[in-house]
Amino acid sequence: MRRSMKRDSRIFSSVQAFIDVTLVCLGFNLAYIVYNYFFGIEFINIKPYFEVIPLVALASFIFFSVYGVFKCGEKPFIDTIFSVVLSAFFVDLSSVAMIFFVKGFNVPRITFVIAFIFQIVLLLIWKMVVFKTFPIFNKPKDVAIIGVGEETLAVAIKALEKGLSRLKVKCLINIEKDFCNDEIQNVDAVIISPELSNIQKEEILTKCMALNKNVYIIPELFEIAMFNARLTQFDDLPVFCVDKLGLSVEQQLIKRITDIIISLICIIISLPIMLLTYIIIKLYDGGPVIFSQERTTRWNKEFNLYKFRTMVINAEQMTGPVLASERDPRITPIGAFLRATRIDELPQFFNVLKGEMSIVGPRPERKFFIDQFTKDIPNFEYRLAVKAGITGLAQVMGKYTTTPRDKLRFDLLYIKNYSILMDLKIFFQTIKIMFMKAASKGFSEDKLNNYTLKELNISNLKNYSAFESMIK
Repeated sequence: MRRSMKRDSRIFSSVQAFIDVTLVCLGFNLAYIVYNYFFGIEFINIKPYFEVIPLVALASFIFFSVYGVFKCGEKPFIDTIFSVVLSAFFVDLSSVAMIFFVKGFNVPRITFVIAFIFQIVLLLIWKMVVFKTFPIFNKPKDVAIIGVGEETLAVAIKALEKGLSRLKVKCLINIEKDFCNDEIQNVDAVIISPELSNIQKEEILTKCMALNKNVYIIPELFEIAMFNARLTQFDDLPVFCVDKLGLSVEQQLIKRITDIIISLICIIISLPIMLLTYIIIKLYDGGPVIFSQERTTRWNKEFNLYKFRTMVINAEQMTGPVLASERDPRITPIGAFLRATRIDELPQFFNVLKGEMSIVGPRPERKFFIDQFTKDIPNFEYRLAVKAGITGLAQVMGKYTTTPRDKLRFDLLYIKNYSILMDLKIFFQTIKIMFMKAASKGFSEDKLNNYTLKELNISNLKNYSAFESMIK
């Protein structure tokens, strides 16, 4: 049964990808028809259009993969809308660029504008159908979450907030009180809380393998280090080789060249926006426009980070160094907009040009917070193995409300699995995040106290008393 569901899911995704790319090409062909017939322009040679189709299809596959368009149904539909619009935009933009640099393609540029409209309409209609039929091919899995404390409950709440259609939390199991095979047998998969020791994780994993159950593990340093480890051998003994954390000299060189090119392009493109922002902030309260603050980058080196000011003048004198909250009174109305759209980050491209930051990397923190987090969060110091970045995996996969511990997991995964292609993917995903307000909310600390048992909708809490104090 499980294999059949997995096979159906793969077939569903493959069919979706094929139709997605086909609709983009169809939109391009419809644009050709409109251009030639409805605008009353003399019929032109169709051959260049057919020659461009492979380029359009290739660009579609690349950008649809980057933005997760093939995964419609796994995320909220509003996320799919942003992904479709941005993907179609970059597909047509890159196609125009390729035609410009490759001689022999005589296709009017206006065709791509018309094609963009057709592609958006066709894709969104198709995605609405996919979104409605997704549950038929992807039945939700009942899962049990095994742990000992607050993080166990936090995992359940994250699943609830995300509205994951593939997972339904059926029970919470407190491993310190009891660990029963019955609960595991009655679910499709098990989620292991990060609070558990490696010995406990191994015990659960062994039982799940015996019962043929899927296992989800929230990774800590050991699991992250083992990810993509190289297999070697000592005589007849298999051995995993875990490479050192950080980038090689070659990777650092490629990353630096890429940083310079991208930052120069972004500064030129965003210059009108930066000038307009400068004027608006100055007119609002007459205070300083650029906010400079000491941050820490690779090897604990400190530098002055530049941002457009989003808070009231001398905000920190009122509160001291604190993290921005979801309804921070220090943030001005203009500042809220700048934060939501990430426009306040634009001056950091000059930090990148100076070599103090990278385009992609862990976000730079103040030394005050780094010292604090290092005491409270194990392995936090390892995120300083690479240069700090304007954006990062934690920014595109998480949001402002993501805890420092969870952001650390993303940062370490990025460092461990760095590639130039990964940098480019994160860069393009950041553009989508700029338009999604939910990803720019402030830090929230009271999630556990805002839920009742009824809202959690968990049918079984094994040893409920272990979680009773955490839930209303």
